[in-house]
Amino acid sequence: MTLELPKRNCIARFLTLVFLIAAAAGITLGQTNSFSIGSLNGTVLDLNGRAVPGAAVEIVELGRKTVSDAIGVYRFENLAAGDYTVSIAATGFTTFTSQPITISGGQAVTNDIAFAEVRRSINQVDVIGTDRDAIAEIPGSVAVVSANELRSSNPIDANEVLRRVTGVHVREDSGPVSLRLNMGIRGLNPDRSRQILVLEDGIPLSLAPYGEPELYYSPPIDRMQRVEILKGSGSILYGPQTIGGVVNFVTPDPPERPTGTFQLTGGERDYLNLLTSYGGKIGKFGGYGSLLRKQGNGFRSFDFGVTDFTSKFNYTFSDRHIIGAKLSLFDETSNSTYLGLTQAEFERDPTQNPVPDDRLDVQRYLGSVNYQFIPNETTLINTTAYAYHTKRNWRRQDFDRAPVAGRAYLGVFGDEDVPGGAVFLRDSSGNRNRDFNIIGIESRLAKEYSLGGNRSTFTGGVSYVFEEAYDAYVVGETATSSDGILRDAETRPAHGASVFAQNRFTIGRKFTITPGIRFENYSYERRITRARVGGIPTDVDVRGKDSVSAWIPGVGVAYQPVAQFTIFAGVHRGFAPPRVKDAVNSTGTPVELDAEFSWNYEAGARYAAHNGFNAEATFYTLQFENQIIPASQSGGATSTLINAGKTLHQGFELQAGFDFGKLLEIGHRLTTDLRYSNLAIARFENGIYDSNRLPYAPEDLFSFIAGYRHPNGFGGQYDVTFVGRQFADNNETVAPNANGEIGLIPSYTLHNVSFDYERTFEKFSISPFVTVKNLTNRVYISSRAPQGIQPGLFRQANVGIRVRF
Repeated sequence: MTLELPKRNCIARFLTLVFLIAAAAGITLGQTNSFSIGSLNGTVLDLNGRAVPGAAVEIVELGRKTVSDAIGVYRFENLAAGDYTVSIAATGFTTFTSQPITISGGQAVTNDIAFAEVRRSINQVDVIGTDRDAIAEIPGSVAVVSANELRSSNPIDANEVLRRVTGVHVREDSGPVSLRLNMGIRGLNPDRSRQILVLEDGIPLSLAPYGEPELYYSPPIDRMQRVEILKGSGSILYGPQTIGGVVNFVTPDPPERPTGTFQLTGGERDYLNLLTSYGGKIGKFGGYGSLLRKQGNGFRSFDFGVTDFTSKFNYTFSDRHIIGAKLSLFDETSNSTYLGLTQAEFERDPTQNPVPDDRLDVQRYLGSVNYQFIPNETTLINTTAYAYHTKRNWRRQDFDRAPVAGRAYLGVFGDEDVPGGAVFLRDSSGNRNRDFNIIGIESRLAKEYSLGGNRSTFTGGVSYVFEEAYDAYVVGETATSSDGILRDAETRPAHGASVFAQNRFTIGRKFTITPGIRFENYSYERRITRARVGGIPTDVDVRGKDSVSAWIPGVGVAYQPVAQFTIFAGVHRGFAPPRVKDAVNSTGTPVELDAEFSWNYEAGARYAAHNGFNAEATFYTLQFENQIIPASQSGGATSTLINAGKTLHQGFELQAGFDFGKLLEIGHRLTTDLRYSNLAIARFENGIYDSNRLPYAPEDLFSFIAGYRHPNGFGGQYDVTFVGRQFADNNETVAPNANGEIGLIPSYTLHNVSFDYERTFEKFSISPFVTVKNLTNRVYISSRAPQGIQPGLFRQANVGIRVRF
């Protein structure tokens, strides 16, 4: 099946022209430096000898500035003879100034400069960080999507990035550009990412971390510095969810030197992305801000508009006292819908949208304050207080799968002659309106000390979260009514508190053992204030409450027989509290729904050398004692609440990356990265679905990335992703049913390409780029949930320009 691309719109034509002009300007301007007195060039390196793109480089004596290019190279031309010191600054590193470098008349000097120290994050909690030596000691599987990888691929959404991480499966069923991230790890159901702890700068992103851990807000990948994924026993330092792992989106800190970016991208289906950011430091005060506008018609006529503003500030009172603050504002309007396509309509035309009048509004406002106290060189106390409000109002047109006698319909979508093959659209709507208020505080202590002459590190802390949810269902009189009769209403206040501690003991120089424990206590209440009594909406007062608590232990070991090579193993308790709406029924009676518990095991090896090769292999087992499949419409055919009992997940993950530029010691950068995940077992272990494979748990996931960067600034990247076949229900149903909700989801392969040209000057750099997502225009089923077939992203060609100054 092939889809025809629409004619390129005016935005794409305009940006194509900008691309050509910028490329020509880069070549022309680059020729003006042919004659020079002397010159200085080199590569900016991190602590581990890797190139640092985008670093601010300054000749201190002259005040001349430039930015390192995509392979970390800096250049200064037209230098008079003399001695010069060079200062380098970049996000995540402490500013470093070189020893004097001598330039003789007419001499071209090459001098690489390396950062000496990683700078602590002031406005956030890092889950993994960037120090390779520290990562080597982590007794578990980790992955970091770096700023360089994000810049090279120019991703349109977070799905594109995360589906390339081993063990991660994403499901596209929320419209374009990953407006709601559906992500599963190691066979866990990806529905609203509810079994994974997802953070931004260490702060939870879900509607309510304990009581409603669904993601209806997904942070735009466009403004991220990196993404951290932790799947091992170290997860118990973060909570409350400790089952699937931790995904932490990290935004840039205020830079040491004034730095700004401007990026404009446009493409098919009226896609427009405008991102601008600026930050710097004046004395003891640092600030950073970014503004994003993203909009388009999207595939299947999903129009959307997203506005996102983020700012960070910090003030250094002294070397021991630092305070930071963050403000984030997000606004989305789209016509995202739960209703997918029937099987026949998908095969006839996958671009259709039967309910274009559905409307989703999401607003999220966050404020946080972070205080770092450093009593001495071996102790850090990091305290973060935060509050955020999320509003999610969703108007969805009512419909029937079969006609009801005497009921009038606005129209019929699909084939009425096939039972279940049509959707009968009613002239009414259901408005599912929700508000969430979250207040939290967390304090962490990190202490390095010596025990028996061996280095040890203690990390511990306490956390408290207050949640309040407001839930209302409003009956709209027409398909486009956002107001009407209040049918149902309730509030759900809750309190969660935790204490956690972990200690890394080093034995000799090669062996570490890291035991840890976490205690969670969660108390919650459901207050129903309006419900249907005899079919009539009526004010009521129904209340019920309950609580749950758990000890969550874990231990990991790591052994480094040689430098850069780590063998690791770990085991930890997985825990996830029950959703309040599931744990207390509509009569106010607690149903004694257990929290989810599992034992998570993993063992593997990791190699990260400075010579351009890195690899990791991990074998894992997740043994659930009582996996819960919640009753939620977004779950599709798996939406009936069941205490699934014992389930087993078992598989392995492989990753290998090469930087042939380093291996061969050439100026060109040629990189490849291969990632493969095999989930051999993902099955129910008892009950009515005993031995059946879990839904949305593909056995095979594969990705390959190849990138090239020429010293003159031209670069390109190709990546391919394969997703194996998967079931959409608990019964392993293969044959599709008429409404599209049940049936095997076939495997699919996606290809993406990206090209750019970066030209660096002393005051700025300019980089036009072109990307094509789903190059072969593969039409595929991404999901059969929530209510029918959700096609994946169609081919999308974009062109843009990025300026850094």
